[in-house]
Formats: sequence, structure tokens, C-alpha cells
Amino acid sequence: MAIHLCKMVCLPILFFLLFCSGILPALADDERVKKEADSLQKEWEFEVEGQVRLRGDFAWNQDFTDFTFTPGRREGQFLERSRVQVSLESKTLNLEAVAQGQWYGRWGGRDERSDFDLYQGYVAWEKALGLPISLKAGRQELSYGSAFFLGQNDSYNGLSWDGLKVSVDPAEQFDIDILGAKMAKLNNEDPGIYLAGVYATYQIDKERSVEGYLFYNKGGFPLFHREFEFVDSGQRWFTLGARIAGKIKGFDYELEPQFQWGRVREVAGDGKDRVRAYGGHIELGYSFKFPWETRVFGAYARGSGDNKPFDGTYTEFHGTVFTDTYLTGDMNVIADLSGLTVNNIRASGIRVAVGGITVNPLTDLSLTLRGHRFHATRGPSGFSRDLGTELDLVLSYNLMKGISFLAGLDRFLTGRFFEQTSKSKKNIDYLYLQAQVEF
Repeated sequence: MAIHLCKMVCLPILFFLLFCSGILPALADDERVKKEADSLQKEWEFEVEGQVRLRGDFAWNQDFTDFTFTPGRREGQFLERSRVQVSLESKTLNLEAVAQGQWYGRWGGRDERSDFDLYQGYVAWEKALGLPISLKAGRQELSYGSAFFLGQNDSYNGLSWDGLKVSVDPAEQFDIDILGAKMAKLNNEDPGIYLAGVYATYQIDKERSVEGYLFYNKGGFPLFHREFEFVDSGQRWFTLGARIAGKIKGFDYELEPQFQWGRVREVAGDGKDRVRAYGGHIELGYSFKFPWETRVFGAYARGSGDNKPFDGTYTEFHGTVFTDTYLTGDMNVIADLSGLTVNNIRASGIRVAVGGITVNPLTDLSLTLRGHRFHATRGPSGFSRDLGTELDLVLSYNLMKGISFLAGLDRFLTGRFFEQTSKSKKNIDYLYLQAQVEF
């Protein structure tokens, strides 16, 4: 009886102990694996983002192929740009890998296109090895300041570079970017263009900064609004610039001068002309506190010109071609401060005075009216330097988070120079409608 009772009590206990000795370590292993997986998931964050942009452009007396003045021509085009970006980031390691694909299509006009590209693809390492140094290697956008010299060409298929950027933060308010890159070939006809330089920023406070930069460019400055232009691979440019910008109460200001030197091929022959050019801009604005958050502003920009092609010195400014600066207007009749050519007659260098007002009648609705008065800095004898006036009316509206609309109605009142070179007094009109979704 005692033996039977012992079997009834002890054997179940023994089996229970054997079961626990086997299952508990397995459960512990599963728990450990789960914790490791959760830890890994928390350490690495995966994210997918996207953007779809649709735009219709319509012009009268303008050709969208190169945005030239074409009296009597009417043209329309439809643009579609889609971007999808995937990123993997570790906040513990301060490491991020990004890949962004882009599909860009244009229909209408004389040169339709549809292309898929890797727009960005890079690895970024913040505070590498715990040092005040950050690295970014691969295909990437580059943009500084108000994008007067270097920007993203965002109105069209963009602008990215293959290279390395090293950011050094020796002090809390001071940082230096050192970069070397080659322009990515987003268009089949893009030439080989190289850019290297240093950009330093001293942040005085949250609203004010002082910046300085020196860039070396090999290959020239293509006009990205025209999407391609042949440039001489032997061109070598140095651009030295400074930027002072900030806000003081209701006032905002920006000053950015540039000086350029280097070598370009001479007009006749295989020799080289030296480059001696300058340009820059200044802007002042004031924002009122009363309803509609009205801001009034004025700006002036100038690029030196050249009308002596055989004197051995090239003085035409090329410092606003890597960007979409608003200073030269929305219509691209005058794409940058280097000048304007109509029927092979060159007005070299641009002077432009800008005045405008921005109002916000609704929280998500903004209206801007701008006027741009253009003159040539230099020009051929017997031709006027009066290029004309551009009037831009721009409306932007954010329907909800990630959905926005943009519309513009512009007119370019052609000046005496256009009449002399084209024998036409017609003006240029431009209308665009854009919708954008981000997710």
C-alpha cells in the first residue's frame, strides 16, 4: 500500500520535473530570441516614402524645348514625376542607408521623354566613431543657403551628384562641409561636370547666420531649365562667395556676393581666356503682424557681362545655373544671370530688380505677386539693353497633410531688345497648374 501510494505521488512529480527541465529552457530561449528580435527592430528603422507630382504647362510665344522667345507659337506640355524612397536607419550607430528612384516623363512639345533613374542612393554616418565628423557617400542632392549658387532644380527632374561630403562640426554654432562630386547623368546628353569645394556656416543664433564658400567647377555650367546644353569639358571655374542672412523682428535680409575666376576656351582658336566675373544679390523684406501675415519684399541681383570676346578676358558671370532662384522669375525666358540670346544675338550679364508681396488669406492658402525688371549688363553696339518686365502671380494651397496644389499665371512684357532681334513686339504668357501628393 505504501509502495503503491509512493508510485502515485512520486511518479507524477518526477514526470513534472522532467517536463519542466526540458520545456523551461526552450521557453527561455524563445523569450531571448524574441527580445533580441525586438531589440534589433528598435535599433533599425525601415521607412518608405514617396512623392507624385503632376503639372501642366501652357505657353504663348514661347518654345518649351529651350524656353526661347518664339512669336506666334503656342505650346503645352504635361509633366509627371514620381519618387519612391526607402531608408534603413540605426539611431544607435548613427547610420542611414537611402535609395530613391525617380520616374520622370514629359509629353507635348517637340521632345517627349520618359526615363527612370536612381535619383539618390547614399550611406550617411553621423558623428562617425563618436567624433564631430559626419560622412555622406553616394548619389545625393546638394543645396546651400537660399540656393542662389547651388540647388536642386526642383521644378523639373532635379539635380543630384555622385560623390562624398564630409561635415565637420568643430563648435556648436560652426560647421564646415567639404565635398567632391560629379553631376549625375539624369539626361542622356548631360556632360561630365565636376564640383568640389568647401562651405562654412556660423550660426549666430536661431535667426541669423554668416556663411562663406569656395567651389571649383570643371566642365562649365549647363542650363538645367533647358535640361541639357553642350559645355566645354576644359572649362575651369572657381567661385568665391559669402552669404549673410537673418531676421530682426519683422525684418528679414540676405546679402550674397560672388567672385569668379578660371579658364575657358577662347572664341577663336584653341587657346584659353582667363575668367574674371562677379555677381550677387541682396534682398530685404518685412512681415506685418496684422491679418493675412502680409510680407512685402524687394531684391536686386546682378551678373557681370562681356561684350569684348577677343580681349583675352571672359567677364560673363555664371553663378546661378545650379539652382531655381526666384530672382529671374518663373518663366525661364531669362534662366539665369549670365545673359540672354535671341536669334544668335547675345545680351551678356543680367541686372534685375524685384518687388513683391505675399499674403495668406487662409491658413493653408498663400498668394504671391512679383515684378521683375530686367536689363542687360553688356550688349552689342546698337542694341538696347532693355530686356523687359516679368509679372508672376503664384497661388499655393495645402489641402491636407501630404496633398498640395500650385498654380501660376505669368506674363513677360518684352523690351526693346526683343523687338530689335526678333522684329516682334509680342509678349509671352505662361500658365502652369500643379498637384503633388506625398506619402
